[in-house]
Amino acid sequence: MYVWTRKEIAEAFGVSLTTPTYWISHWGPETDHPFPEPIARLHKLPHPGGRPQLVFDPGAVQVWWADLPKAKHRRMSKAQTGVPRPRKALPRTPTQEAVKELEESMGLLVQTINELESLRWQVLDG
Repeated sequence: MYVWTRKEIAEAFGVSLTTPTYWISHWGPETDHPFPEPIARLHKLPHPGGRPQLVFDPGAVQVWWADLPKAKHRRMSKAQTGVPRPRKALPRTPTQEAVKELEESMGLLVQTINELESLRWQVLDG
């Protein structure tokens, strides 16, 4: 079976070497036109410690490429109509987690204070 690396994808479509990486990250499974999943990881030997390369089915990539203009048009139409594109949630830092917990605690504290104030008025009026 013949496969394409990201470099071969770039050469096949006459784009920069970084464009396939962009496509993979920006046309993910959450989009209406996801880039094809890699079919294997290619380990180059004898380079120890080298990272494996993802390889893709050329037919699936060519089909994806053929429909890319329509997908770009749909995406642009959504952007123009104000429909937000789903975004990946960034992991929170410990500081952000602490702030979130404090905000939630403050919300509960304000709610408790309001309930106590309401009870106080009921006792004073009763």
